[in-house]
Amino acid sequence: MTTSTRSPLDAGLTVGQVASKAGVSANAVRYYERYRIITAERTAGNARRFTIDAVCRIRLAVAAQRVGLSLAESAEILVEIPPMSSDLEQWSRAGQRLVDAGQARIAELAAVVDEYRTLAFIRG
Repeated sequence: MTTSTRSPLDAGLTVGQVASKAGVSANAVRYYERYRIITAERTAGNARRFTIDAVCRIRLAVAAQRVGLSLAESAEILVEIPPMSSDLEQWSRAGQRLVDAGQARIAELAAVVDEYRTLAFIRG
């Protein structure tokens, strides 16, 4: 019997494992890969294998979508974080960008609600 010296952080997670850990479908994992939110390595049999940071990246992209950011905007935030980065400051900055985007979205929506409330949109 051989023992593996492979770290659990090495590329070894399947699409299904990433999907389960990130709380999305396997199709969503492939979708995020197409948009370069995450990247995979390929095995000799051409199967995708992901590192654990794919889970964090997907979770961040999902949160970004919830505040109205596009996948392109999410990818722009995530490109600043190297794969498998343990630099919490980089992840914190990415999170702060989400908070800022969320607050900007709230302000935009509040302005629209105020406009509707005063019926200013009818008067032109």
